[in-house]
Parts: sequence; structure tokens; C-alpha cells
Amino acid sequence: MRRSVLVLAMLCALISAANAQALDAGHLQPAGPAAQHFPSGFAVPGDAEWKGWKLGGFGGPASERSKHVPVIFVHGNNTDHAGWYPVADEMTKSLGYRYGDLWALAYNGVGCNNDTALFTTNNGYRGWTASNDRAASTGCVVTGNEQNVADLKAFIDSVLRYTHASKVDIVAHSLGVTVARRMLWENPTYYTKVAAFVGIAGANHGTSFCPPGSETTVESCNEIAAGTAWLAQMNDGPKGKTPGKAGSNESPGPTKWMTVYDGTGDGDPAFAGPTYATSPHLNGATNCTFPDFYHNDLRVDPRIVADYVAFLRAVELHRSFRCPAPPSPGPS
Repeated sequence: MRRSVLVLAMLCALISAANAQALDAGHLQPAGPAAQHFPSGFAVPGDAEWKGWKLGGFGGPASERSKHVPVIFVHGNNTDHAGWYPVADEMTKSLGYRYGDLWALAYNGVGCNNDTALFTTNNGYRGWTASNDRAASTGCVVTGNEQNVADLKAFIDSVLRYTHASKVDIVAHSLGVTVARRMLWENPTYYTKVAAFVGIAGANHGTSFCPPGSETTVESCNEIAAGTAWLAQMNDGPKGKTPGKAGSNESPGPTKWMTVYDGTGDGDPAFAGPTYATSPHLNGATNCTFPDFYHNDLRVDPRIVADYVAFLRAVELHRSFRCPAPPSPGPS
């Protein structure tokens, strides 16, 4: 029974995403800037694409910091920072992080509820809720990768300045994975500024949402469809370095890398198998599969959150890390 519900929900999500993309073959402007929940004294960067807007997101005051490396969350397509509320809530209540350790940006204005999980609810974080933050939203607006690279770079710089940290960790989901990887690729000195990178369900080698022929009709597919030159550049090592064997340097150091994905081709409609099942995998990373988990549950399920936070802690403490035994999909 649960399997049937899962399949139906995934089908609905796939149809919804496909419809949103079909309606937005050109890059439409969002309804407005995303909500901002930043501490006093934090320099909020302007949006590089939508002039006159500031980036949205959240972060905590310096007085509420621990000794952890600051974590920056990078959201996926159609959505915004508010999809990370359940993750931030779990990390501060159960996993030893504090309010001032956690940061998220919204790089394409106010989002929509395309980040809904099947088994995990988003009840907000510190009184902020997705429904309130997205009250001005008029629907899902698809974006691409390249136009958001500058926003992430500027946000990292602002977090480093405000926290006086020497490095940050990045936890990215879906389109956010390739946005963040591209930012590092275009700015190779930032591999020394990002201690750990967790890439959750990223289209590192293509996605079933961008089948052959979609490259010129769907926003971002010219970047993340299988076989594009845009992906090949990142998968062959840092910009400016002589490429090696194709795909031989997908996770450049000194950054430490972890990927989180379904792996079966059945649970996540963005990576339908067998063609796309292993797309989020990165050579050289700690690649952890969570069979039959849906695209958004991979980001927010508390058991998976605990696993990728354990990776961040292992990197902090210079310890080894092994992928855990995956839990069964369904309510935690």
C-alpha cells in the first residue's frame, strides 16, 4: 500500500514539475524578492540577476554561534530558503548546532511549494514558516544555474565576513548542487574556503526531467541534460587545470565531498532508472544511497539529515566517514 502511494505521489510530482517547466520555457521573473531573516550587521548581497532586489534567506547572530563550521544551505529549482526550515530545526534541536551556525540563501526570489516531501512536514523554524514567507508567491518559476552562481559567491563572502570563519560547509539540494559546483568551478580558490560539500540529489550527469531534445526548450536543461558541455567542464576538474580522463576529477580538494541520492531509479523521479539512477554520484566523493527515497525526503528526512551532518562533523574533526546503513523509506 505504501509503495502504491509513493509511486502515485512521485508521478504527481513529476507531472507538476514537467508542467511548471513547460509553462516556463523562458526565464520568467519571480513575483518578488524572497523573505529575509538575517541578523543585524549582516551585509545582504544584492541579487545579481534581478536588479534592485536583495537575496532572501536566513541566518543567525554571532552571539548564537558554536565552534562548528558555518553551514550554507543551497535550495533547488522553483523553491527558496524556506525548504531548509525542517533541516535547520533538526540540526539545532538534536544535532548540536546553534542558530548562528546555519545560513541559507534564496537566489531566485520568492519560491513556491515545489519542495514538499512525502513523509516529512515543514513546520517552520524559529517562528518562520514557508507559508508566510511565500505568501506573495504567484507560482513556481523555473530558473537555471549560471545566472545564480554570482549570488552564491557573494553570499559565501558575506557569511565569512560576518562570522569571521575561515571556511564554510555547503549543503545543497537538486539544482542547488550544480549551482554550487559551478560556483566552485568558476572560482577555484573557493575550494579552500569550502570545507565540506554535501550534494543531495544533484543532476551531476543529467536528469530525467531533461530528456534528449529538451536542451533548447526547458530552462536549465541546456546546462544539466545528460552529455552537455556545461556538465562535462565541471566533471573534468577545476577551471584552468588540464582536464584528465573524463569524469576523473569530479570532487576536487581540499573540499571533502558527500553525495546523497536514491540510487535505485525508482524513488526519485528526477533520476529515473536505470538511465539516470546514478547521476548524482561524483567520482572521488563519499557516495551514499538511500534506496526508494523521494527527491525531497532525501533532503529533510531526520534520519538522513543526521547522516549527512555526521559527515560534516567528521570533516571538522578530521575523521574518516563511511556511508551508514540506509533506513527504510516512510515516516521516521
